[in-house]
Amino acid sequence: MKKVLIIDDEIDICMMLKAYLQKNNFEVNYACSLKDGLQNLGKTSPDYLILDNNLPDGLGVSSIKKIKSQSPNTFIIMLSAMTSVKNTAIENGVDYFLKKPFRLNEINQILNFGQK
Repeated sequence: MKKVLIIDDEIDICMMLKAYLQKNNFEVNYACSLKDGLQNLGKTSPDYLILDNNLPDGLGVSSIKKIKSQSPNTFIIMLSAMTSVKNTAIENGVDYFLKKPFRLNEINQILNFGQK
C-alpha cells in the first residue's frame, strides 16, 4: 500500500483528502504544521507528500530542498492558491504544483501519474 503524507493547516482539507485517499487504497497521515509534518516525514517515509505552501510556521516552498534531502524519493505535490510560487516550487524540486481550490479527481490523476 502506497503511503501519503499531507501537510496542510486546514483540517477540513486534511480530512477530505484522507477519506478520499483511503478509499483509493492509500495509507494516509497528516500534519497541520510544517514542524510536525517534517517530523512525520522522517518517521513514515511516504511515497507521496501533499504540501500546502502557506503554513502557520513557515512556507512549504522554503522547505522543499530540505524535504528532498531528507526523503529524495518522495513525490511532492504542492498546493497553493498563490500561483506566483509555482516556478520557485518547481525549481526547488516539487514534482507537481496544484492550484487551490482543486478537485479530488485531480489528486487521483496526479498520484496515478506519479506512480512508482
